[in-house]
Amino acid sequence: MRYRLTAAAAVLFLAVNSGTAMMTAAPAPHSGAHRLNSSQAQKIVRLVAQHDNIDLSDTHVEVNSLDLMSPFIPGYASFILIREAMTPGPDETLHRYAVNRRTGDVWEMTLCTRYDFPALAKMQQAMTGEVATAAEIAVERQQLGCSAPKSGSPAASTL
Repeated sequence: MRYRLTAAAAVLFLAVNSGTAMMTAAPAPHSGAHRLNSSQAQKIVRLVAQHDNIDLSDTHVEVNSLDLMSPFIPGYASFILIREAMTPGPDETLHRYAVNRRTGDVWEMTLCTRYDFPALAKMQQAMTGEVATAAEIAVERQQLGCSAPKSGSPAASTL
């Protein structure tokens, strides 16, 4: 017979069997402890790419991770979208996206643009249960090396 352990049961089992009188509870769903995995982050990037009118069915368009041996940017899943050249010459970089692994916020790294549209908000909420506050968005902007938006035009940096 096989048993499935919840995270809380596994922690309790380990604590009891190690002689530690420690009890912990499993984190509540969407308590901020959840972090997007690469597959979830890529689903979000694909949605944003479609929002940017990039045809992902084009066999010459690729979505590649920039997080090869370690995170390109700590706390983010980073991706590059390229269109392979059909003639000799360099490939075309379409966009470079960074996805906050806690909130699912998406930024275009080159343009320092944060994405915010209804389908994205719905997917972020379903995957993370988090909504970034204005203060967190300011921190994200700084982490990505982006300057603050011009006074009076906060929407200028959001798509």
